[in-house]
Amino acid sequence: MKKTRYSDNDLLEGVYNRDGLVIKHIMNMVWGPIQDLVFENSGKKDDAMNIIQEGFIAIYSKTEKPQLTCSFSTYFYSICKHLWMNELRKKKNESSLLKGFNDSPFVSDEIEEKKLYEKRRKLYLKYYQKVTKVCQDVLRLVSIGFSNEDITAELAFSSVQYMKNRRSICNKKLLEMIKADPQYKELKHGL
Repeated sequence: MKKTRYSDNDLLEGVYNRDGLVIKHIMNMVWGPIQDLVFENSGKKDDAMNIIQEGFIAIYSKTEKPQLTCSFSTYFYSICKHLWMNELRKKKNESSLLKGFNDSPFVSDEIEEKKLYEKRRKLYLKYYQKVTKVCQDVLRLVSIGFSNEDITAELAFSSVQYMKNRRSICNKKLLEMIKADPQYKELKHGL
């Protein structure tokens, strides 16, 4: 199969259009460097995936398309690097807040909200790891904005309807496992 070459503007346009083939191409292009960045700064594989997803969101959340003054891969890498450094700062600030400002009701509420969010995220990831590999792939591709047609093509499903049924089954199974967890009742509000 012949590889398609994309210009930097094609890549940027593909992100805005949520073109599954372009997004897959970008993932292949940036995965190694972003993973290295995250690993070198006390992160894990899941952190790298989250940062890449946030990078895509950051790009297509902009109201105006940026004018690239560098290659798309450099642009995307700098967005992900910025996001990861912000994440590290938040973790550092949270730990220093815990040491010094627990008496403030506003800081305390914010810390509790962050803790609750993190507990919910961990609960989700705990059961996400337990669903089948196919379900993980479907849920991951949905979360980064792939269309039903792109997911069908990417995972070689027989039809879009089959993919929709599969996604529904995967979501249902994941929610059943989460709701069966004793911690779910504690974290129920907002899940």
